[in-house]
Amino acid sequence: MNQERAFLFSRKFLYLVGILSILFITGMGVWFYQASQPKEVQFVVNGEVESILTKAKTVGEFLEEQSIDLDAHDKLSPSKEEKIKEGIHIAYTDQWQVTLSIANQAKTIVTNKKKVGDILAEQKVSLGQWDKVFPNKNEEVSANGKITVNRIEKKIVEQEKSIPFNQVKRTDYLLTKGSQKVVQEGKNGKALLRYQVVYENGEEVSRELTETKVVAPAQDRVIRVGALVTVSRGGSDFTARKVLENVTLTAYGPNGDPANAITASGRVATAGRSIAVDPNVIPMGDWVYIEGYGYRRAEDTGGAIKGNKIDIYFGEDQEAVQFGRKKASKVYVIGPNRP
Repeated sequence: MNQERAFLFSRKFLYLVGILSILFITGMGVWFYQASQPKEVQFVVNGEVESILTKAKTVGEFLEEQSIDLDAHDKLSPSKEEKIKEGIHIAYTDQWQVTLSIANQAKTIVTNKKKVGDILAEQKVSLGQWDKVFPNKNEEVSANGKITVNRIEKKIVEQEKSIPFNQVKRTDYLLTKGSQKVVQEGKNGKALLRYQVVYENGEEVSRELTETKVVAPAQDRVIRVGALVTVSRGGSDFTARKVLENVTLTAYGPNGDPANAITASGRVATAGRSIAVDPNVIPMGDWVYIEGYGYRRAEDTGGAIKGNKIDIYFGEDQEAVQFGRKKASKVYVIGPNRP
């Protein structure tokens, strides 16, 4: 009896083991089948989502499957060791180094932006009105490229400048020739100059004068220079205000009509006294002493009498013709009173 019961127990045990073995083998088969089936992965690349079926077991294998080679700057979530599960989200951001130089201060940044303007916005770099960017904001920069921002500033700068005084010499007929007298001291003036100055990265690169304002005008230094010359002629002395050198002498007469003897001053021309002059050289009414011809008075003018030229009046036309044209070595301008 005991043997029969032992036999029955043995048969039940073997039957149970067989069932468990079948279940285990079936389970393993199901597991292997499921493991070999592709899984759906939500792959997020630089912010863009894509659904991909994969048989990769880990995130690392999935990246290899997608031919993605991670470098030190890239971002990945989850890690490469994470197991692939159905519906897993894998976020990958491709990044690279760019050198950013602002006002000659350079730093290395990591970004996944390509356009210069986008990179500057990402780095919160604001640009001033005149700032310069190289390359320009619409261009793209490659990995290990460089962006340069030059800070441009424009300022109005004021600067004082001294205005040197002039020295003015004025003829003084009350002082003897060769003597001088300072009647007003000179004084420098002051001007305010306004410049538009352009600075690039803190250094001045250009300066343009935009306005000049005289704050205090300069005061001339005035010197009176003596013009009186003491001359002895014919036993008498006189003082001359001016001495003319190399004066051209010509002659004129009444031209056959005594009415022509009325001068520009309204006087009647008189031989031995009247001469025609350029009033800019010899004032009308002044007496002169002509070397070789004595005292004469400026009483007339003429269209051809300009500069150092004197026309001497003769009472007869024939005398004037015979006189012709001569050179006087000197003519002394005396003044309104004859010595």
